[in-house]
Amino acid sequence: MVSMRAAGTAGLLAIASLLPAAALADAAGKSTLEETIIRGPGGGFVPLEKGKGEGYVVRSEIAKPKADRAKRRTSMLMFAQLTDPQVVDEMSPARIELVDPAGAPLTAAFRPQETLGPRAFDAVVRSINANRTSKVKPGKGSRGKVSFAISTGDLADNQQRNETGWVRTILDGGRVDPFSGKPISASNSCPGATPEQVAALNQKVAERRYTGVQNYDDYPGVTPESRYGGFWDPDVASPFRGGIYDAFPRVPGLLDAAQAPFKAAGLDVPWYAAFGNHDALVQGNAPASIELIQKFSVGCLKPFPTSGLDPASVKGQTESQIFKRLTDPSFLGTLLAGGKLVPPDPDRAFLSKAQFKQQLGAADKNHGFAYQSSKVRKATNGAMGYYAFTPRKGFRYIVLDTIAEGGGASGNLDDPQYRWLESELKSARKANSLVFVSSHHTLETMTNTTPDEEAGKCTATLTVGCDADPQKSTPIHRGTTGKNDVESLLLKYPNVIAYVNGHTHRNEVISHKKGKHGFFEINTSSHIDWPQQSRTIEVTDNLDGTLSIWGTIIDSVPAAVAVTVGVLAPGLAGPLVADLLAGSAAADVAGAAALTIAANDPQSEATTDGVDGRGQRQDRNVELIIPDPRR
Repeated sequence: MVSMRAAGTAGLLAIASLLPAAALADAAGKSTLEETIIRGPGGGFVPLEKGKGEGYVVRSEIAKPKADRAKRRTSMLMFAQLTDPQVVDEMSPARIELVDPAGAPLTAAFRPQETLGPRAFDAVVRSINANRTSKVKPGKGSRGKVSFAISTGDLADNQQRNETGWVRTILDGGRVDPFSGKPISASNSCPGATPEQVAALNQKVAERRYTGVQNYDDYPGVTPESRYGGFWDPDVASPFRGGIYDAFPRVPGLLDAAQAPFKAAGLDVPWYAAFGNHDALVQGNAPASIELIQKFSVGCLKPFPTSGLDPASVKGQTESQIFKRLTDPSFLGTLLAGGKLVPPDPDRAFLSKAQFKQQLGAADKNHGFAYQSSKVRKATNGAMGYYAFTPRKGFRYIVLDTIAEGGGASGNLDDPQYRWLESELKSARKANSLVFVSSHHTLETMTNTTPDEEAGKCTATLTVGCDADPQKSTPIHRGTTGKNDVESLLLKYPNVIAYVNGHTHRNEVISHKKGKHGFFEINTSSHIDWPQQSRTIEVTDNLDGTLSIWGTIIDSVPAAVAVTVGVLAPGLAGPLVADLLAGSAAADVAGAAALTIAANDPQSEATTDGVDGRGQRQDRNVELIIPDPRR
């Protein structure tokens, strides 16, 4: 691939030297109240533009706002929401990017911005740190300040140890090395490789070169040439004209530059995590109990686009269905016919739930999981993925595990967790505490009826991708349908004021009401797909019998940086961005580059169920009015 340094010219480097000062003159710390980032007009690959700020939209479906509340309100609690960064080991053999051109629902198998995922997430973290102070002016007391952050799942993309480790370091702060692949040795073998192939693979590791579907040189000569049209190689134009990435610019050296280690800022506040389907299922869909998939993940044979497998042949199938087909010798043979050798890596091993919790480390109460009841954790044989804590006197925060371990991207609650949730809600009501609930899935996407037992029992040799919980999971509880659904349970308790979640990769706020009380469901866009935003959430007491919940959308980088990087595409952005990834402005430039690419991803709306990830105006900056349920 083209060297990052070789790509730049004297003129471009001169522009690069000016970019940090010019772009960063517009200081970080602005929310979307002051400025927004929007797609530029026209077709093809468009730059980003600075848009007008968006004020708060008052939502009064549950309670009516009262006059002069601004003169009385006081801040009670403020936190930040992170969701769906899906930090990906884009070189992992245990991915099935080759089916992505088949279209929905497989469009999330590959994203053109994914190689910048770790740096983009670091930019999100830095932006939250810069926006810790509330934008809401109190009538009494001081402004609120973010005191913790909740991650509503899908930290990793593929349940892998290295992905989870990268995320933890990005959030905790420290050196992140996003490169994967280790030298071949006796303990990290590549069966069947010749000495020449071993030498070539080890050289790739030594040079820290990207290996995967975005490098056309890694799978040359595939026919028909349309196979290349489903992927973006920043170095060279596709040999096939008519692909969905034809308008994308050349960014020489970007993929290799993105493999360089970087220093993550880390959150300035404690952070707590919820399980997402990508944290506990292969590609967010299938249990990792298939031995062959486990071998794929750490091995050296990676499926690439091939002449033998037409993506159209799997159109309409889910990733879960495709993973299940790996047990079909015919399908497996077709898949492996396009397999190429890549550097293996034992750190790509899949994690069980217990291992995931251990991988997060001991900081911040094991990032929430140390709050688990020891009695319940023992009853689940360590598989418990839910917990509750008290972030401040008068509040209770409940974190659910909505992963369907039997498989499938949609979620549910098993019966033991449902009963635990009910007991937590009763206790909080008795204590007169206001309750926030979080999970990865929205109520609408909790439709999975597959019992956990479908994953199979864990054994001495099978410890990942199996059902470690000895308790019976049925009856299964869904979000809004069926007997004893989760929405109905939450509406029984007036002190539940909000349900904060992710999964759909779009901003959305939905009201749920029963009689004179209810709660708001607050969903925020992902950090992998456009618009890569986060949200701060604050509760104020209006001292008039109502509370306000303020949701404030935060962009990952200042608008000036996004515009400066994006406006140079496609002519100058390539060499400029690749060079700057190693410079002092790397965090913001990488974040802006990832945002620009995500904004132009032709499959962007498909990954958010056909809806733009920004959502509607009433889903972004909001003031949500609810009656004060405290006695």
